[in-house]
Amino acid sequence: DYGQYDQSYDSTMMDPNIAGDNNKGYAPTDHRSLEGYIKTMQSNVSRVFLCTLCGREFGQKPHVYNHLESIHFPNSFCHSCKYCGLSFNTKNKLYKHVYTNHNPKSHQ
Repeated sequence: DYGQYDQSYDSTMMDPNIAGDNNKGYAPTDHRSLEGYIKTMQSNVSRVFLCTLCGREFGQKPHVYNHLESIHFPNSFCHSCKYCGLSFNTKNKLYKHVYTNHNPKSHQ
C-alpha cells in the first residue's frame, strides 16, 4: 500500500513512448539521463525508488540504475575496466568484474 508515502505510484507515470515496447529505439546518452526514469517515494521510515517504465520498486537507487541498464536499455551503455580494458553493459557487471579480478583482497 503506497498510502504511507507522500506521493502515490500511478501507472500514468510510465512513459507511454517507452513502456511496453522496451524503449522503442530510444537509447539514453549518459547515466544522468536515466534519472528521468526513477521516482523516489518517501515515508516517515523508508524510501522506495520506482522505475517509471514498469513500476518495479527498489530499496536502493543503484539497483534501479542496474535494472534500467539491463532490462530497459540493454547494451546502451559501455563501461570499461580501467585495469584491463574489458567492457560491460552495466556498471554493476563492471564493479563485480573489478572486485573479482583486480581487488587484491578478493584473491586472499
